[in-house]
This record gives sequence, structure tokens and C-alpha cells, in this order.
Amino acid sequence: MSRISLVESPTDDMSEAVFAEIEQELGDVPNFFRAYANHPGLLRANWEKYKALMVHGCLSPRLKQAIALMVAADNHCDYSIARHSTLLQEMGVDPKEVLLIRTNPDHAHFGPKEHAILELARHANLDPYNHAERLVAAAREQGVKDDEMLEAIGVMEMITGFNKFIEVMAVPQD
Repeated sequence: MSRISLVESPTDDMSEAVFAEIEQELGDVPNFFRAYANHPGLLRANWEKYKALMVHGCLSPRLKQAIALMVAADNHCDYSIARHSTLLQEMGVDPKEVLLIRTNPDHAHFGPKEHAILELARHANLDPYNHAERLVAAAREQGVKDDEMLEAIGVMEMITGFNKFIEVMAVPQD
């Protein structure tokens, strides 16, 4: 049972406008955004960050969703595992590949550059203080640019924050 109410119909102009943007972009308003709507400023801030990282940006949508799924799995967030697995499958990724991204991303079917990005994002989530210099150098050797590294780390950071919020507040799956 959720520890926070989910806003179905916002009563303030800011949340109403954000819900309209989310619905236009994603097709519906996911429950975690409905939970954030209890604080319109946080709803707006989190939507803007989500939009900048997941909707826009320089990395492919598939790679960003793979980072999100990998991080959610490492963080043991069932809500996000289900959500990002579904989004990857809706992009045409085979369910076996989705499972591989979730359970063994080192063997997922990505090129060397994408693997370097995945490894950097995973390491930043699990052990950010150890060997980051080596992973950044390895990513650069594969041609990863600064904006790509920042976006990958940004996706990791955002998903980790969402995972913690979702778990603490027991936000139900969509």
C-alpha cells in the first residue's frame, strides 16, 4: 500500500500544466509523477530533469532506458524494473535482451562505446569512489564525449533518486 497519495486530478495550475506535458510526451502520467504532484515544485523540477535526460539529449533512447533498467535492477526497485523493461520492449527490444540488460548488462548486445557508457553509469551507481578515473579513461578511448558521459551519469543519478523515493513511499506500479 502506498505511503503517499497519488494525485489523479491536480487542483493547482502548475501541476495541471506539468501533467498535460507528461501526458503529451509519455501518453500517460506515471504513478511516481502522480506522487510527486503532492509538491508541485518537486513535480516540475523532476519532470524538467526527466525531460532533459530521457526525452531530449545525445544518447539513444534505447541506451538511456538500458541505463535506467540496469540501475533499477542494481537498486532492487521493482517499480522501475517493470517500467523500464516495458519501455524497452515497446521500443522493439526483445524480452530476452531486456532480461540480459537487467541481469547481465556486460553481455547485452551493445557496441563497445555503449558498453563503456553502461559500465561507467553502473559503476557510478554502485561504487562511485573507486576506479572512476579508469572508467572515464576507458570511455574516452571508446570515443565517448563529455556530454554523453554527463547524460549517462545524469540518468543514473535521476533513476537512483526516483528508486529511493518510490521505495520509501511505496509508490504502486502503473
